[in-house]
Amino acid sequence: MLDTMQRILIWAEADLSGLADVWGLSRILTEVDEHGAVTRELGFDLNGSIVHRHPGQPTKFGRGVFDLANIAQSENPEMELADFDRLWSA
Repeated sequence: MLDTMQRILIWAEADLSGLADVWGLSRILTEVDEHGAVTRELGFDLNGSIVHRHPGQPTKFGRGVFDLANIAQSENPEMELADFDRLWSA
């Protein structure tokens, strides 16, 4: 079960127009807190490699894809926080 304070959402090009063309990502995982603020992001290229970690490295943007965004509700698939943490630490 996901932590009620944090949600991990999975986003793809179908969810975010320009994800591939503008950001060069095939998908992005976001950790969203209880207020809807995105606290961490992991972005993957077409090969499945992590090419964006915000905050942190590697990043090719210097900022988050979701900077200043507020995610109140989402129908995007979710993942377990422990699985996200394993990817974050990889």
